[in-house]
Amino acid sequence: MRRIVLAGNAVTADILNAYLAHDKRYHVVGSTVDDDFLQAGRVNDMESVPLSRLKEVFKPEDCTILMAMGYNDLNRVRESMFHRLKEMGYAIETYVHPDAKVYTEHALGEGAVVMPSAVVEAHVRVGANSMVWANVTLAHHCSVAENCWIASGAVISGNANVSRNCFVGVNATIVNEVTVGEYGFVGAGALITRDTKASSVQLARSAEEHRFASQDYVKFYGL
Repeated sequence: MRRIVLAGNAVTADILNAYLAHDKRYHVVGSTVDDDFLQAGRVNDMESVPLSRLKEVFKPEDCTILMAMGYNDLNRVRESMFHRLKEMGYAIETYVHPDAKVYTEHALGEGAVVMPSAVVEAHVRVGANSMVWANVTLAHHCSVAENCWIASGAVISGNANVSRNCFVGVNATIVNEVTVGEYGFVGAGALITRDTKASSVQLARSAEEHRFASQDYVKFYGL
């Protein structure tokens, strides 16, 4: 059973901790955050260890780090923590939930996380420190570079490429052979059908309120 320290103490860490509690491969022994964020969150009753004291409490040879942080600043915060932990001598765990389906022959990048019901098809490449959330589909021959966040239900189609430090929102779709430029932000439900520029924002149009009340809509249109 591998001893795990969660890098993070907020929502993502709380979710991963809940999954690992039912995964016999792992035992979570603590969490760590930058010193300034020590009081910002807590995972159950687990006390976070400030990064400045991490080696005193959990030695690199005794545990492995699981990246359990969110996507703040287009994953730059995750990226910074990832590299600092490696420089301190820690191994970063590549985690695949038992209910995920990973068929690619390419090794997932160090520190990548694949959540339940995600599907990673043949010939897919996933970069280091990237998060593939639940119910995501990474279709054949696509690639997700390092430090990306692919939110729940997103579909990255065949031969599509998501460049480094991108955020792809819930239920967004990147169609075949399209490239999302680095530091790109793709909003929830967006359909990307052509290459995007670096640091661009692509949003789906928000649903507009219908002129009928719900009761009248059902009456005239059925449900």
